[in-house]
Amino acid sequence: MRSPQRFFAGLVLIGICLFVLWAVADLSQGTATAMGPGMFPRGLAVLLGISGVVQVVQSFLLEGEPLQRWAIRGLVLVTVGILLFALTLRPFGLAVAGMLALVVSGFGIEGARPRAVIAFSALVTIVCVVLFRYILEVSIPVLIIPGTGIRF
Repeated sequence: MRSPQRFFAGLVLIGICLFVLWAVADLSQGTATAMGPGMFPRGLAVLLGISGVVQVVQSFLLEGEPLQRWAIRGLVLVTVGILLFALTLRPFGLAVAGMLALVVSGFGIEGARPRAVIAFSALVTIVCVVLFRYILEVSIPVLIIPGTGIRF
């Protein structure tokens, strides 16, 4: 094997393909004129699987990068940020949940400066509040202060 990174990337793509095919096995495929709910995800999964096979084959033919150490910190902090968003959206609203998720996820970047992460998170949160609440008119609470009855 001349390109271990490409090889393992291909295996991951094939694994995702197999998982999606298993997950949509109960959905109807439909026909070309009357698509069923399983056609699109199944088609994407097959394309992903083909891409994975191409990557695996190329890993034996093309010179490539060796495997490198994984950046676990970013993966963990982004996952924690997503979970925090899901857990805090209903009790505290979009402003708190969005800010919290973005700040925690932002520190997943190696060398992130606290002021920059907080400023960027505040800006993105403001844009999200304006976009989802006021432009798209999604009925999502912006700010909830528990125990006070204050709700925006």
